[in-house]
Amino acid sequence: MLDSLQSDLKASMLAKDSARTLVLRSAITAYRNEAVAKGMGPQGVLSDAEALAVLKRLIKSREDSVEQFTKAGRSDKAEQEAAEIGILKTYLPAMLEGEALENAVKAAIAETGAQTKKDTGKVMKALQVTHGGNYDGKTANQIVQSILS
Repeated sequence: MLDSLQSDLKASMLAKDSARTLVLRSAITAYRNEAVAKGMGPQGVLSDAEALAVLKRLIKSREDSVEQFTKAGRSDKAEQEAAEIGILKTYLPAMLEGEALENAVKAAIAETGAQTKKDTGKVMKALQVTHGGNYDGKTANQIVQSILS
């Protein structure tokens, strides 16, 4: 992941794409900060799961910013944050969405034998084990809630 970010950073710098360069620099910094936090030092290499977690945190932070800027009437800033989200999402694996996510949720419900909304945690845990982080948890939770109502 780090190699990909660094090579793309170099390409964006050569292309004088300042917006992309800024986003990639922040992603590399977050990656290195996570490596330091895990005791590996700034040159440490994170596992794929840890690197994806870093990217997801960056995306989540920007999604929150978009929401706040939209509420404050700052559409220019909201659009900038949304563009940064688009850049970061290119580094995430393909996500389960729509019908595929719904089918995965139904399979997890069947696997766990969930009957009521109280079983939501079991279903979400089964989804996590089966599909890792390749789905939007909020959307999956909404699907679980609608099925188990």
